[in-house]
Amino acid sequence: MFKKNQRKILELENKIEKLEANLVAQKDVFEQQLKTLRQQLAAVVSGVPPTTQSILNALPYSEIPKEQVLEFIQTVPNLLILDVRSDEGWSSGHIAKAKHIPAVQVSQRLNEFPDKTRPILTICANGNSAVTICQLLVREGYTQVFNALGGMAGYRGPMIKPEILASDAEQVKGSDRKLITKLLSVLDNEVRPGLKRDGGDLQIIEVENGVVKLKMTGACVGCGAQKRTVEEGIKNHLKKYFPEILHIEDLSLK
Repeated sequence: MFKKNQRKILELENKIEKLEANLVAQKDVFEQQLKTLRQQLAAVVSGVPPTTQSILNALPYSEIPKEQVLEFIQTVPNLLILDVRSDEGWSSGHIAKAKHIPAVQVSQRLNEFPDKTRPILTICANGNSAVTICQLLVREGYTQVFNALGGMAGYRGPMIKPEILASDAEQVKGSDRKLITKLLSVLDNEVRPGLKRDGGDLQIIEVENGVVKLKMTGACVGCGAQKRTVEEGIKNHLKKYFPEILHIEDLSLK
């Protein structure tokens, strides 16, 4: 009799454990659904509501049909277009003012877009890789995330190709013309290509008394890493070749 009761107790305990595990799982699902609902509601309040299909599919981000991507880009204020293709894909043509960060680098470069309320449209080659990036952005607290369905393969709007024209030394102010010519050559060959791949560029305004005055352009302007790029990246790179360079002044920050 005792053994029989003991077996029943063990069976009940196992059932209770399963019920508790199921309850925890259901709670996690409920909390995730509630979080998604809050994100969707926040998007509505912000003026850039999620698509109907995204709401029905309970997605924490919105999917923009390829037929609507161009209109979306043209009508959403302060939109960040995040192109997550490879360098080769980017070089084949990209959307004007898009920011290029390969998908494998996005998690390490989130500091480059610190405003988590800014609308972000992710775009990749065919719409698949960008889904992973959308999920990453949502987990990191970004509240207005959109994915371009079909990626660049489905995009029918205008595109540009990165083109690096040699800097014109005649447009740069400064008395040491030899230094200016050499400095521009280093930038054209070793610095600007990297900026171009990310959708940005720079323009040298003046070189005088150890001070280089420049302006960042394209996706570099307003980027969360702009100041570090200038003060640590460009300055340190130039000082390897030109020890007389003492300071870099970014006029685009003024």
